[in-house]
Amino acid sequence: MQQKTEDGYFNIAKILKEKMLYGVFSDDIMESFQQIVEYFGSSPIIIRSSSLLEDGFGNAFAGKYESIFLANQGTPEQRYIQFAEAVKRIYASTMSEDALVYRKQRGLDKLDEQMALLVQRVSGAHHKNYFFPDLAGVGVSHNTYVWNENMDPKAGMLRLVFGLGTRAVNRVEGDYPRMVALDDPLRRPYAEKDDLRKFSQHEVDLINTKENVFQTVPFERLVSEKTYRDTSRVAVKDYESMRMMNDRGAGDKEYWILTLDKVFDYNTLADSFRKILVTIEKNYRYPIEIEFTVNFTKNNAFKINLLQCRPLQTRRIGCKVDIPGSISREKILFESHGYFLGGNISQEIKRIICVDPEKYGKLVLSDQYEVARIVGTLNKNIEDREKLPTLLMGPGRWGTTTPSLGVPVKFAEINNIAVLVEVAFSGGNLMPELSFGTHFFQDLVETNIFYVALFPQKEKVALNNKWFSKSKNLFMKLMPKAAAYNDVVSVYDAEGRDLKIVSDVVSQKIVCFSG
Repeated sequence: MQQKTEDGYFNIAKILKEKMLYGVFSDDIMESFQQIVEYFGSSPIIIRSSSLLEDGFGNAFAGKYESIFLANQGTPEQRYIQFAEAVKRIYASTMSEDALVYRKQRGLDKLDEQMALLVQRVSGAHHKNYFFPDLAGVGVSHNTYVWNENMDPKAGMLRLVFGLGTRAVNRVEGDYPRMVALDDPLRRPYAEKDDLRKFSQHEVDLINTKENVFQTVPFERLVSEKTYRDTSRVAVKDYESMRMMNDRGAGDKEYWILTLDKVFDYNTLADSFRKILVTIEKNYRYPIEIEFTVNFTKNNAFKINLLQCRPLQTRRIGCKVDIPGSISREKILFESHGYFLGGNISQEIKRIICVDPEKYGKLVLSDQYEVARIVGTLNKNIEDREKLPTLLMGPGRWGTTTPSLGVPVKFAEINNIAVLVEVAFSGGNLMPELSFGTHFFQDLVETNIFYVALFPQKEKVALNNKWFSKSKNLFMKLMPKAAAYNDVVSVYDAEGRDLKIVSDVVSQKIVCFSG
């Protein structure tokens, strides 16, 4: 009851979360848990949240509450203890800051939130000491974030990975799941061979039944140890890397790129997913999102398991936007071709928060986390995002859990931003990721945040840092106690400069310029 009050909503939630984690179940509940553990035996399981609010229309709650994989090995007592701890963690996740901010932002903070749990056997197969499906991922029935003018948004899209689907729903570090437009499965958001190598999956999430843990293992290790024997179905040999390593005297080791191209031979798999998505959307009478696994059977056949389905929040492409034909270079802050999410927009910008890529990359770990907290404070100070539309620009991936890959903000620390820009920085491993289909992506859609990935080294892309020299830096005025970070984080006032960002999905052009 205290947590439901205005004063206790966040403060008491911390205490309540601790009590949930260290609470004791009644004898009846403990007995039920034991029966569940006995029912599943030693099959790996996943425990999912299923609350009243998250399963309703209009609020996806994507990733707000935990889902936990359990290897479920060992003695009955060991399995029971693991199960009970997982249940506590899932209930406690209802009191996480991200979940609380989400409920408050969506006007759900005063509503009754009751939690049920769903326990499922993990879909997959044993590969020596590992257990995982061949493929897993997320599918959406309406893909408004097409990256080519010839694509049909109504055909839907998949975000596909090899192994467990956790790498599809989360923004994974150093990895890029396979994006599949179902009307053109082999078309990628990039074209160059170097991009293919870089923007592919390198790590695999799986269950280690020997060690009794959820684990992440390099795909290369699965191949070299011959743990997975059908490598050519999901990957292609990287002859260029093999030649290069051979020239360096590194032996004749095989290197593979996990492309997942071959699984779309003959379009059978893509057609199956299109039928699934169309059928469910028709019955929901609403765009939908699914989570699924694919397991290969004999003779190149496959079995699709539908794990979860929820209504999908979407944003329309929007009215056609006319982009000016000729803008003087000094007035352009940035321009790009493709790599944006959010349809057609013409958005006024009154403030820019910018994290300097080079200076951020030189910070020690604790200072990088402090930069994230500073951004969170600046975000919190935006009282009305309509009156003060703000563009947030920084290196690599916003919201990463690894500071060397980007600024580790929580979504609650960027939820008042109008436009989010991720900038590729060649001086480090700071690369954006177009997160179609992830929980992060769904947060952007529901919060109506426009997303841009900038790759300044590519053709048709420009970032004009000189533009900032004519704008007033408000950082010291807004954050006087954070003076040590004045050269890392800047806050520019764009009032009076008639700054706007415009995009057009058909031409895939986007430009941010002043009048």
